[in-house]
Amino acid sequence: MTMRTILNRYYVCSASRPSRAGGRSSFFAQSTAGLLTATILLFLLSGLLPVSGPIHAENPRENGANTSNETEQKAEEPARTRKPALEQRVEILEEELERQKLQKAVNRYESYGGMGPAASQVYFAEPGLSWGGYGELSYTDNRSNRLSDSADLKRLVLYAGYRFNDWIVLNTELEYEHAGVDSSGSGGEAIVEFAYIDFEFDRALQLSLGLNLVPIGITNFLHEPTTFYSVDRPETETAIIPSTWREMGAVLHGEILDGQFAYRTGILTGTRAINFTSSSWIRKGRTSGSNSRADDLAFVGNLEYQGIQGLIVGGTFYTGGSGQNEVPSADFNSRITLTPGSSTTDTGTLLGLYEEDLRNGSPATVRVNLAEAHFRYEEGPFSFRGLFARGWMNESDTRAANRATGQNIGKTVEGAYIELAFDVLSFFETRQSMYVFVRNEYVNTQKDTVRRYAFGTEDIDDAICSAIPNQICQTTAQLDRGNRDLGIIESADPTKELYGVKGVSDRSNDRRILTYGIAYFPHSQVAIKADYEQRLSRTNSYSDQERFNSANNKIDQFNLGVSFIF
Repeated sequence: MTMRTILNRYYVCSASRPSRAGGRSSFFAQSTAGLLTATILLFLLSGLLPVSGPIHAENPRENGANTSNETEQKAEEPARTRKPALEQRVEILEEELERQKLQKAVNRYESYGGMGPAASQVYFAEPGLSWGGYGELSYTDNRSNRLSDSADLKRLVLYAGYRFNDWIVLNTELEYEHAGVDSSGSGGEAIVEFAYIDFEFDRALQLSLGLNLVPIGITNFLHEPTTFYSVDRPETETAIIPSTWREMGAVLHGEILDGQFAYRTGILTGTRAINFTSSSWIRKGRTSGSNSRADDLAFVGNLEYQGIQGLIVGGTFYTGGSGQNEVPSADFNSRITLTPGSSTTDTGTLLGLYEEDLRNGSPATVRVNLAEAHFRYEEGPFSFRGLFARGWMNESDTRAANRATGQNIGKTVEGAYIELAFDVLSFFETRQSMYVFVRNEYVNTQKDTVRRYAFGTEDIDDAICSAIPNQICQTTAQLDRGNRDLGIIESADPTKELYGVKGVSDRSNDRRILTYGIAYFPHSQVAIKADYEQRLSRTNSYSDQERFNSANNKIDQFNLGVSFIF
């Protein structure tokens, strides 16, 4: 490597090193870099220039004979009188450059803005490209002969981030699920979990634009597998809060009041009610940035208090439409029918179109509301966390969703868990840790549903329609799909309908899960896990016995897992 190359590289490193003071590079920092470069340059040149004594006026003729001799002597002067000083200076520069490379290569595994440590690396990096990722493998032993056991490479994730300068950041998460093959033998999923540009105007004001994680709960943001102790994520944060939940939109976030509070609020694309289910509520309605319908949008607001060491307490409110102009209303107009006129075909066609518009009505908004409160306390060997979530829709919107999907969607859903963990290796002088933990959880995706009672509204409407001549208004029996056209979903098992009530909840969706196990961390970025899940549900129906219904949510599981971040 030539001296010019070394100097050029050092000058580039010095001139391009960013200063974060006040969020901008200062003139002082640039001047200092230039002064330092000039000083080192002079320092090097001082070793190359010979030190001269006093200048005397001499007769060239007297010294002419000695000139050639002196030149030869200087040429033959041993290199050892000059090289050691020069080589020492070169070594100093090489050490400085190497130190800078090492300093830049060191990753900081800290959470930024509530995100996982690996996902946060780009926020601590120098300008340029940064990488990270995580993976999780699992084995599940279903404690039943009715269900097969499974081994799965659940996720392999790559984070790619780019810091453009000291206030603009690109952050992305690319995820590959199930090792490329799912249980049916077809391809697995290769998806983008998030991809956004974050503008850091100030500590209190940042703006993320793109495919954002919805700021709700604990696990949706903090979903890297080394940040929780069980093999699987809490079921409350998969069935009620559909982790990992991401939508297109804009999110404002930051820390206020000297960092004691953190907030996140934004406008995002809404979910799609056409894909809701009775067992997982809105989970399958996530659009995830894939040609997302944007006819109905959503608002989310999240606030967390973090002013006490080790403690975070927060809550979130989400509300948004999910009809997306593809879910018709379900009301009295659904019963209307018109007999086409006989004079002309055109008249019949127009009446038919009018009937269709009348029966479908205006598209339903299907507004989804979801609120949650959570806390986390991690101090020393103790870890304590909990969450409560409740979701709801009004009855008319739920009827519309039921009519469109054929599913008995929960009008109200609930979930909660509380978890305690302790590091048993804290008694020993070691950097390793082993947490024993227990988590008690309650999940109900059909706490309340749309029901039809004897002598209720539907029976009254049937009586009115029967009294209207020419069958302009249809009774339930005359509708193409019966109760479904009214937004009421009957159980496939008549024995589950109580005293003639239609649309009752499936009690197998009212779940209780007790999970206990260990999570061993031989390194802070690697975890080996084992846990046991005792699963119960409120169903006592004969048809929900294991031999008839293996999805009755009463089958225990033993799980093993290995996870890592980098």
